[in-house]
Amino acid sequence: MILQEYDLIIKALVERYSSHFVQLVRGIPADRVERLEKEAVAVKRESDVLLNVCEDGYEYIMLIEIQTRPDREMPLRLLEYTAMQHREYRKPVYPVVLNLTGRPQEGEYGFDCLDLTVIAFSYRVINLADLPAEDVLRYGPVGIVPLVPLMRRQMPDEELVASCARRIREAPAEWVPDLYVGLALFAHLGKIPDEIILRNIEVSRMEASPLFEGIRQKWVNEGIQKGIQEGIQKGSREDRIEAILEVLEENTGRYPGELAVKLRAIEDMNTLKMLFRRAVRVKSLEEFQAVLSDVLPSAN
Repeated sequence: MILQEYDLIIKALVERYSSHFVQLVRGIPADRVERLEKEAVAVKRESDVLLNVCEDGYEYIMLIEIQTRPDREMPLRLLEYTAMQHREYRKPVYPVVLNLTGRPQEGEYGFDCLDLTVIAFSYRVINLADLPAEDVLRYGPVGIVPLVPLMRRQMPDEELVASCARRIREAPAEWVPDLYVGLALFAHLGKIPDEIILRNIEVSRMEASPLFEGIRQKWVNEGIQKGIQEGIQKGSREDRIEAILEVLEENTGRYPGELAVKLRAIEDMNTLKMLFRRAVRVKSLEEFQAVLSDVLPSAN
């Protein structure tokens, strides 16, 4: 798989679960985290993720750059972004490099000119390979669980992926598809065999994630692409129906058993796929019943 696809997914996860990634960087939960527009207006240069953070009453900008491979220009680029965002928002900026793979890096850049120290720039580097996977899996927020396979670990591959999948299943139902997609991709990047990944992840639930649609056609690793497609197909009609019922129960707090017969009357797998996506987002059984009525008039 080309690195741009990993880059796409990690940026999406950081933006969707931004408070979890702030906690990864700072080690403590923030009072408030808000996404900001990423474009620095003055020169039309875009950084990866830009967050407005309030921590113990102190407000600042966190700038996160994602690195999937060595980049000698990163310190200069990060310095440029930091200066531009400070100028734009007139707030302190906390620059961060999230290093997914590769050699650990230092977080400093500077130079002197004659008798002047012109630049003395420090930034935070999070080298995932330095983090203890077991501790992050046990105590970290669920939004960063997909990255655990890239961390330093003692667990066997099978146990690690199974444990990550269990943590993800404990998350709110609407989060699960995105987190599964992230776990599948970053476990693959972490050299975990595809058969282990596919054996431990509910592949059919990944289809509900817009992230899955965004990368489906771009995958060039035929092994994992074929395996995921087979996993989705093995998720038979009955599997999809059970997944819909489980998500509805989790979302609404009510057991939707009365819908099972109506769902089993639907033969088209694409329709069931659409209904699963809607089930992930609804807040009541009545809301889902209205969707089902449009698909199957006799559901009233």
